[in-house]
Amino acid sequence: MVKVELEDVEQGYTGYRAYRSDSIDCDAFEEEVKRIHRLVGDRYRGVLITDAGEIKRVIQRISIEVRDAPVEAVKCYVYNYLSLGKLTPLLMDDNLEEIMVVGQGLPVYIFDRIAGMKETDIYLSDREVRDIIQRIARYNGRVVDARSPLLDARLPDGSRVNATLPEVSPRGSTLTIRKFRREPLTILDLIRFGTMTTSLAAYLWLAVEGMKTKPANLLVIGGTASGKTTTLNALSAFLPENERIISIEDVLEISLMHTHWIPMETRPPYGEDNEITMDDLLKNALRMRPDRIIVGEVRGEEALTLFTAMNTGHDGCMATLHANSAKETLLRLTSHPMNVPKIMIPALDIIIAQRRQMEGRTLKRYVFEVLEVSGTEGENVLTNTLFRYNAKSCRVEEVLVNGRYMQELSGMTGLTPREIGEELKNREALLEVMRKKKLRMRDIHQIVQMYYRSPERAVELLESKVVMRTTEVQQQRQRKKRGWLEL
Repeated sequence: MVKVELEDVEQGYTGYRAYRSDSIDCDAFEEEVKRIHRLVGDRYRGVLITDAGEIKRVIQRISIEVRDAPVEAVKCYVYNYLSLGKLTPLLMDDNLEEIMVVGQGLPVYIFDRIAGMKETDIYLSDREVRDIIQRIARYNGRVVDARSPLLDARLPDGSRVNATLPEVSPRGSTLTIRKFRREPLTILDLIRFGTMTTSLAAYLWLAVEGMKTKPANLLVIGGTASGKTTTLNALSAFLPENERIISIEDVLEISLMHTHWIPMETRPPYGEDNEITMDDLLKNALRMRPDRIIVGEVRGEEALTLFTAMNTGHDGCMATLHANSAKETLLRLTSHPMNVPKIMIPALDIIIAQRRQMEGRTLKRYVFEVLEVSGTEGENVLTNTLFRYNAKSCRVEEVLVNGRYMQELSGMTGLTPREIGEELKNREALLEVMRKKKLRMRDIHQIVQMYYRSPERAVELLESKVVMRTTEVQQQRQRKKRGWLEL
């Protein structure tokens, strides 16, 4: 059984869903599936499809080509030959963050964006899991076997995959898929979800852009799945379009609207192939005349290379790092294997600290602290708290905005702190209007870039976007109304 239905469970568990199989039994369509493969297999050789929209389109296309085949057989063919078998329907559910196969004879688990961790009634044999792993490995041009039983890879839709074979996971092969959103969360989404406030978003906008003089060097820190990369990606929308951007990651997750953007990806060692590390790519990027460098996650010797770049004039660097607090961040940076000398730490301007926790039955990710590095005193690194999360109000509140970074910005731009404060208010007001109008990623990008050229024209563009958005909604309502009348 391969398809999954989502049904609301009993009352009192609002937002929770039960994940259960329906009646499609692919064994019953085995001969039909083989016939479909004989007819269209050559055309789809080596294809791996994981995007929900593409899966639906391919099912429709093959149903038209093989008209006499039952739609259930076509689905079984697409799921088992072109996608990830029994896991395919889970890939098509936008409510899911992660899909987890934990071992042979055990249920598949999912992490729902609202309900958290849940168990499904889907079971895979070790043979089925291995087939899926090999399919993903082939797509990524990698080999997974007894000598190399670990796999870090990605799916065509950008989802991140980690897999292990029984050589290192005795309960059976495992598979963890962190799903990639078709439309990445924007800064407006983070404001709506309570991850940050509009005033904090405006401050970070100013820091990322740097008012064309001094863009801040930023670190986004937090525990596993606390939303570090999501925040980093959302802040990247504030990068000016006329700058050359290079991003470096183990698995591509950053997604930008900018045209002058070069994404780079590490390569693990396989067979006789040489390993290409994060540090290798970062050193190479510094030879490519970048205006901005984004590092997906700092964890080793690349930290020293990054801080060397910060200390030699590469402003506006952005990265993530696993740590639970600013104090832990500074300790990790100055310890093995990062080994950043304390004298280099003040090149880092701002640390954004995130965490995740369950509130009732809802998972919440939020910024709990924003600090700036203000200098050193002997062996100690000094910091100022700029924003702090208030557990009573459930909001990030301003503590100190006019700190070292703002004073440095004031000195370099010639603007007084009051004038910079007015600029912050203008950006906050613009973000608030965009938040209320629920603009999409492309619209946000256009308005932000226009703001850099002319704030007045950006406001005019926002007004036109609002009118267009209102017209689209009205047209959708009219189409729905006509549909009901025709019924």
